[in-house]
Amino acid sequence: MVLFIATVLLIVGAMAGFMPAIMTPMIFDDPKALESPAAVTLAISVATFPIVCMVAVLLSWLVFLLPVFANLPYRYLLACGFTALPLINLTTAAAALSWIFYFNDGLFW
Repeated sequence: MVLFIATVLLIVGAMAGFMPAIMTPMIFDDPKALESPAAVTLAISVATFPIVCMVAVLLSWLVFLLPVFANLPYRYLLACGFTALPLINLTTAAAALSWIFYFNDGLFW
């Protein structure tokens, strides 16, 4: 049941993250923004979020359904664990955004 709910949430998250992913080049409107590691990290994290959501769904269902993994004792737990992959993007984006607001006064350079 958890895998079904996580799949729906990840698909909705991928669709919701598609528009910000398209808009990430706007971060680099200022030429100095390319020199900021926090801005580059934020852009990469936001741009790859929908891809990571779809990969997490595919990996979780492959682990759950393929007979190769049938002998794993915690197969369902491993499949549910793969659905947590987009948390890496969210944590990285939050850290980069915090860095930008705290150390750069909200400027991307």
